[in-house]
Amino acid sequence: MTRSHSPVLFLDQSTTTSRRPHVRIHFFDYVFLTLSLIVICGGCLFVMDLASAHSSGQESPMMQMLNNIGSAIPALMHGIAKYALLFLASVLNSALIVGLVYGLRALDSKVSRGPRRQYPMFMNLPRPSSQNVRGRKAAMRVRETVPFLLSPVFR
Repeated sequence: MTRSHSPVLFLDQSTTTSRRPHVRIHFFDYVFLTLSLIVICGGCLFVMDLASAHSSGQESPMMQMLNNIGSAIPALMHGIAKYALLFLASVLNSALIVGLVYGLRALDSKVSRGPRRQYPMFMNLPRPSSQNVRGRKAAMRVRETVPFLLSPVFR
């Protein structure tokens, strides 16, 4: 808010409005604080689990779980890589097919540049009978009265 340089307008403003700081935690701040709390508490629990397993002379359940996950990661990465490569191969195959079609169209347009005979469009078309026109008009009336989304289902 800007203040006017005029003393009359300055006096007109109320002095009772106090400015209090508007503190607002944004979404990213909340996410950062929550994740840091989870990491700190999780780390403390992990260290306590390791200390308890060391004092009892057994292997920690958390370490067993981490070893199992560590051995499963290469197999998981192999599967992900295989399907990612299959997806990329299908994209490349589609691109090659599109390129081939464009190339064939260009070749066709170069080969068939000779003089073409233009046939009038109205010579080969049969004239519609009055019954066909009436049937089409009735069908259009039916389409207008049928509900929009369900019309293909009930036709």
